[in-house]
Amino acid sequence: MFESFILGAVQGVAEWLPVSSEAMIILVKSNFFPTGMSFSEMVSFAIFLHLGTLLAVVVYYWKKIANLFHQVFSYRSLEKSNKQYINFIIIATIISGTVGLFFFNLVEKYDGFFSNEIRINYIVAGFLIITAILLFISETRKISKKVSLNPGRSIVTGLFQGFAAIPGISRSGSTIAGMGLLGIDKERALELSFILSIPIVLLANIILNYSEFAQFTWNHLIALSSAFIFGLLTIELLLRFVQRVRFSYFVAFFALLLLILTNMLS
Repeated sequence: MFESFILGAVQGVAEWLPVSSEAMIILVKSNFFPTGMSFSEMVSFAIFLHLGTLLAVVVYYWKKIANLFHQVFSYRSLEKSNKQYINFIIIATIISGTVGLFFFNLVEKYDGFFSNEIRINYIVAGFLIITAILLFISETRKISKKVSLNPGRSIVTGLFQGFAAIPGISRSGSTIAGMGLLGIDKERALELSFILSIPIVLLANIILNYSEFAQFTWNHLIALSSAFIFGLLTIELLLRFVQRVRFSYFVAFFALLLLILTNMLS
């Protein structure tokens, strides 16, 4: 039960940061709670825990989400900008779901490659560095609050979000980096990133994680509850934090810290 509580707490806090919450769960699980679980099983459990923070997003953005549902059912009468917003979410979700499924199956196929804890640490650190570079490039681009959410930008955003199926690549970090490269401002990108997490997390659990629901236990409930509570308690604080710092510096520092700790452990 303690392990479930801790893993849920890690998900609840890490989800709002531009680091991979999935990778953080895998790192904590493999380094502090080794139980013989395969890498793909750890990935599945990490995806399952996203349901806790998904609920936190729904509670935090409930007015925005309720308004989106209302707009979907009155789509024809909407203004162009509102139609673009809805189209952006739908197209990006389809693209990211397709790309994510491809990478998830790839990870499952080569599950044995990720069996070593030290190797996992290095892989996660490597992808964190890649994320930091992408974020740095996006932060140096000129951004505008008037950038339209056209189909081209939704496809690129979907591709970047889909890459997050690779353990170590942050979904929010990658998605925000992609939108930054497209000239979308950080505040808007943050909101879009969280809204986009809702359908993709639901689809990922429906398509890939039926086994977790079939084996649902009190430990699953504790982990989900912990993820929801910590997610709801920290979302406001951490959203303010990440808006005031450069994402790229934060992710690069975290990657460097992970490399140092890994070298100490090896």
